[in-house]
Amino acid sequence: MRGALLIAKKEFLELSKDRKTLFFAFVLPFLLYPAIFGMMAKMSKRDEAQNRNKASRIYVSDPSGALTGVLQGDPKRFELVPKPEGDLKQALRDQKLDLALEVAPGAAAALEKHETFTVAVSVDESERTSEMALKRLREAVKGQEKTWVQARLQGLGASAQLAEPVKLEVKNAADTALEMGKVMGRLLPYLLMIMMYTGAMQHGIYATAGEKERHTLLSLMATRLPRNQIILGKLLYIFCMGVIAALLNLLSMGLSIPFMGGGSTGSMQAVAAIANPMTLGLTFLIMVPLGLFFSNFILLMGIQAKNTIEAGSAITPGIFLVVFLGVFTMAPGVDKMAFLSYVPVVNVCLALRKLFSQQFSWAEYLIAFAMTVGLAGIMTLVSTRVLNREKALFKA
Repeated sequence: MRGALLIAKKEFLELSKDRKTLFFAFVLPFLLYPAIFGMMAKMSKRDEAQNRNKASRIYVSDPSGALTGVLQGDPKRFELVPKPEGDLKQALRDQKLDLALEVAPGAAAALEKHETFTVAVSVDESERTSEMALKRLREAVKGQEKTWVQARLQGLGASAQLAEPVKLEVKNAADTALEMGKVMGRLLPYLLMIMMYTGAMQHGIYATAGEKERHTLLSLMATRLPRNQIILGKLLYIFCMGVIAALLNLLSMGLSIPFMGGGSTGSMQAVAAIANPMTLGLTFLIMVPLGLFFSNFILLMGIQAKNTIEAGSAITPGIFLVVFLGVFTMAPGVDKMAFLSYVPVVNVCLALRKLFSQQFSWAEYLIAFAMTVGLAGIMTLVSTRVLNREKALFKA
């Protein structure tokens, strides 16, 4: 094992000489995420403030005037605009207005007869301003409906509460920490796998195929160190770089989360509740065999490649598989599929998802951990045996 540690030390010493790589690997994550999260939070708040203080542009076709007065009486929320030229749907897509309202011609007469009338609404649900206009319209119509119903009940001599037999009071059982935990539980496994794989990949290519391109692999093989020690040393280096990359990025993201909440007390409490020693410890524990599995694959592909271009072509498709698995585990209802607890890599994502969502299951975690350890062990054995062959190391 001493030989493997010497090889790993050699790789780290070579890394320490490359200042640009050190900056991108260790410094950039702490600059990037706070800047991105802070900018996103600032833009979101500015957009929300602008939409909240801006009246929704609405075209109203109301021949009988049943709803026009209601909308005109609230100029802070509604701005009635003339009918635009051309098709209404195209005008909505071109953002010339936020919502188009067409009230049935006989609406006023229907009201007098205590009958129902139809209101057709055209909206572009892909635009946030249109969604807000629709929300405002629903609130305005609901309030006016209540006024009309109460007037009808009063005319009949009935209680105004007859139209509202139940008043629903909603109490949110989830606190800020739980809501934040569920969001992190969906995103964290996906981000963790991506960061770990990409962090190990770039350094793995340099330590394997790059060694061939620099013509230093032969001199390394000519030393007294056993070949399997050299292979294990490179594996240890690749694994360490993958884990370090994941931890640094996740730490930076954790420190940047308060920016999304504007530094509020609730966001700080949520971070403190999520980042407890047990959660972080169990996350790191299951990262180890997962990182070892990724590192073995990268080492196996990289050291068999003739050059860095071929190594990149062989290793890069693994990112798409990692992305697919990560996105799949983010889908709603996936955590309720019991058989996925026995699917490698996917079960790690699900275990972490439940861990951060305060729905942790020791049984599922241990199954995922044991399967990942076994898979990493098998992969280490296979890669060591394959790479001990001359044909694999010196592929022409």
